[in-house]
Amino acid sequence: MAQNGIRIGQLAKILGTTTKTLRFYEGIGLLKPALRNDSGYRLYDRAGVDRARLMIGLRRLDLTIHELQDLVREDHKMTLRQRLLALMDEKLREIYLQLSVLQGRCDDMSARHEALLSTPRERPQQCICDALFRPCDCATARIRKPAEGATSIIRK
Repeated sequence: MAQNGIRIGQLAKILGTTTKTLRFYEGIGLLKPALRNDSGYRLYDRAGVDRARLMIGLRRLDLTIHELQDLVREDHKMTLRQRLLALMDEKLREIYLQLSVLQGRCDDMSARHEALLSTPRERPQQCICDALFRPCDCATARIRKPAEGATSIIRK
């Protein structure tokens, strides 16, 4: 780090983010305004670098901006670790619920796929009744052309 601090571009590169992100975080209060050198460049001191590293790390946990702002508010009675653990517990519950829903959808699709694969070959090629879990009436339907050339379906 230079004597007066590290420039925003260097910090962004170190953290694997963009200067736009760092400026945005500064604008919404997640980062304290950086000092400026004579040329107007933002300079971050050790505390600013540490705070930026924290924000980028927390954002990589897939926290929303609102969750980040709430998490780092300084008027909490719990420690940052306690607040993060509580938030992660909530996130995990949401993820497990989503996984359960997806597992149910996967099981259903798999069963329908297997049913379609098991469709007897003698059924018409367009028959998908088994995938829809409905009794097949395709095999009993036959197409007959009436005298006037219109197509109609007649059931046996």
